[in-house]
Amino acid sequence: MAELRERNSEVWKGARRGAGWALGMGTIVGVGTVLGGGGRSGSKRLVKGFLRAREVAAELGEQARDLYAEAEAEYSTDPSEQPEAGASETSP
Repeated sequence: MAELRERNSEVWKGARRGAGWALGMGTIVGVGTVLGGGGRSGSKRLVKGFLRAREVAAELGEQARDLYAEAEAEYSTDPSEQPEAGASETSP
């Protein structure tokens, strides 16, 4: 049952992501047509900008995941950075 729920969650997550991407692209093309006045060329410039922004966001996400993984690995191997047993997390 949990497996089915997890699979459905992934399907809905993918569907929302795809719908958001399609809505964003439609908006970009529409705005490019209205504001650009050039129609196709203005829309193409906006789409290229959108694709570049997605690429930059993906790079930043990858760097953040790498940084997190490095910090987690260092934390798990360095006993001086781990909280002492019995010590409260909030100290006065």
